[in-house]
Amino acid sequence: MCGIAAIINNAGAARDGVIDRMARRLDHRGPDAIRSIRLSGCDLGHTRLSIIDLAGGSQPMADDTERFWVVFNGEIYNYRELCRQLQALGWKFRTQSDTEVLLRAYQQWGEECPKYLNGQFAFVVWDTAEHKAMAARDRMGEKPLYWASTAAGDLIFASEIKGLLVSGLVEPRIDRTAIDSYLGLGYVPPDRTVYENIHTLQPASAMTWEKGQMRQWRYWEPRYSTHHSIGAPDAVVEVRRLVAQAVKRQMVADVPVGAFLSGGLDSSTVVALMSEHTSRPVTTFSVGFGDLVNELPYARAVAHAYRTNHHELQMDIALDEMLQQMAEVYDEPFGDSSNIPTYLMCSFATRTVKVALAGDGGDEVFGGYTWYVHLLRNAPDGPESALALRWLKAQMWRVLAKTGLPVTRQRDAAYRACSESVIRYPDLWERHLAWATLLRRDRKALWGGHAPDGPQIVRDSFHPSAEVRGMDRATDFDVRCYLPGDILVKVDRAAMAHSLEVRAPFLDVDLVEFVLGLPWQLRFKGGELKPLLKEACGSLWPRELAGRGKQGFGGPISHWVRRPEVAHLIERVIAPDSPLVALLPGAAAAFDDAGVDLSWEEAQFRWSILCLGLWLEKRTDCLRKIP
Repeated sequence: MCGIAAIINNAGAARDGVIDRMARRLDHRGPDAIRSIRLSGCDLGHTRLSIIDLAGGSQPMADDTERFWVVFNGEIYNYRELCRQLQALGWKFRTQSDTEVLLRAYQQWGEECPKYLNGQFAFVVWDTAEHKAMAARDRMGEKPLYWASTAAGDLIFASEIKGLLVSGLVEPRIDRTAIDSYLGLGYVPPDRTVYENIHTLQPASAMTWEKGQMRQWRYWEPRYSTHHSIGAPDAVVEVRRLVAQAVKRQMVADVPVGAFLSGGLDSSTVVALMSEHTSRPVTTFSVGFGDLVNELPYARAVAHAYRTNHHELQMDIALDEMLQQMAEVYDEPFGDSSNIPTYLMCSFATRTVKVALAGDGGDEVFGGYTWYVHLLRNAPDGPESALALRWLKAQMWRVLAKTGLPVTRQRDAAYRACSESVIRYPDLWERHLAWATLLRRDRKALWGGHAPDGPQIVRDSFHPSAEVRGMDRATDFDVRCYLPGDILVKVDRAAMAHSLEVRAPFLDVDLVEFVLGLPWQLRFKGGELKPLLKEACGSLWPRELAGRGKQGFGGPISHWVRRPEVAHLIERVIAPDSPLVALLPGAAAAFDDAGVDLSWEEAQFRWSILCLGLWLEKRTDCLRKIP
């Protein structure tokens, strides 16, 4: 994993020291080497975390003629296969690195090259002869890439927003609509940033710059329920093969590789399959977090079954310190409370390894989120029996149990949500948004009377076409919005803050395309979560995991927002002269009645406002530019 920076200089006069400053600001992403180069019309910077070909993979990298240059962040898991393919086409290689394979792929296929790559990546290529730049990002959005246009006509890129800001070439302006979307989702939607003049290259997208003209396009789209000729038995066999293949591909490295082991179905599958491809014990990491749900016993069962070199740590969280640290690590407001345990897990693992495999993506690809259960009852062709309805209510009750509400309130909330959401939101996609987000909540009072329409920009960007039907509509939102906007941002920033590369085998391109292409009725067979993964990989799990449901990694925020150290932060961010109140005049009122029992929804809303307030404290300058 690495950090990349680039200045495409339209005016033809590079600024001394700027690219060096941008690269150094990203040194946490790649502390092994920091290099930059000034070319005609382009400056390139790179910070390297050496994983493959430690001696030969230095960047920025050029071809033999020094016409083409590349800076690249990520890993190309099929680089060996591509290397053989390119060699058959006549290309010669000087190194064993996937960076050189990427560069040759661009020379061979040009703008089509991202379609050939299976991996997590963001890159910028500069053609010194044509004065043309191309940038691209991986299909699922694992690796970030941000860009902005400057007043002088330059185009600048960086792996993180902080790399752009340190250039001094762009003065950020807060996007009120993005803030409103954040308050509903808990994260900024992945098609935009919190700043109106700083942009993200979206997942599965590419862009070019040539002669001052920019062009963007998507090179890949998820396709759902297209494999109608495949029966369940054949699908199970193929899933097992593809998961095993993905794990084997992602174990390739010239440095120590370990695995996060939560004791859940996804990470346990990864660890089990890793053990088949190494003669040494797999190094695994598990962390318990005091008042968080403790999954250590399940992780120990898997570690014992596969004789892993297991490391576990029980930690207490100083919430006030961690919340303020997260406001630094994440360049945008981020309200997912699981970023704290993820950050601590990465800090723990990086003491031993440079690469860790994780189970991220398994819930989106195989359908593992508990919020799917209420959708299955009324999805077209879904289960309609009274038994299914009772099971549905029990599952929802289980989800609500984590809030700490009295039992009667849990039961009433589950029943009410089950019936009301179907009546109010006949479109399954809208129903999913209503259940899994806070976008439906009225925020006018928070904004002081007139709220930007955050929900509408989410609909405009992520509402699926009519051809996407049934449970595919929920899956599509989670694949295209929740996964790249929340989960992958969380992991990338937390891991790279500690110079740790995290890989996600469940996001392997071959696996994703096959599983999402199966009919959704097969992916959610019998109204069950993850039936395909259970049938394909259940034999790998120790008996302690049998029948285990989804257990999230987030904190009990209904209790956290009432802890004394958090209450102190709340008082600070809602003070009359605070940056938060300057942006949201009604913020203080949102914390009235803090002593009463809070639903998960109310607790999450307050947590998101608090995280926004702490983030704004560190970025008060951009408030001056709010219209």
